[in-house]
Amino acid sequence: MARCGRCGLWSQYPSGHPEKKYVGTCLYYQTRLVSGEVYEERRCSDFLERIPGLSAMQHFDYKVRRDNLGDAFRSAHRAKRLAYASLVLSIASILIKLLIP
Repeated sequence: MARCGRCGLWSQYPSGHPEKKYVGTCLYYQTRLVSGEVYEERRCSDFLERIPGLSAMQHFDYKVRRDNLGDAFRSAHRAKRLAYASLVLSIASILIKLLIP
């Protein structure tokens, strides 16, 4: 279970913030929470454990780059499978053309 207060994507508002109702926001989902909800258990597939010494924006940049890298890998993998299928189809068509007069 995830708790926003322990996530690296959680950005707490400074103490002098004019809007006193909310204590912070999730940089990924752009949701704001009141103080009682920050450490409640919730299901969040994008939870990223806070790394000491990194700011919320550094965590956000890391998360976006990691997700984009994963998307690029999946796209390249699909393209490679499509290229192999095209190669097999081309070779099969050449063989059929050569064997059938």
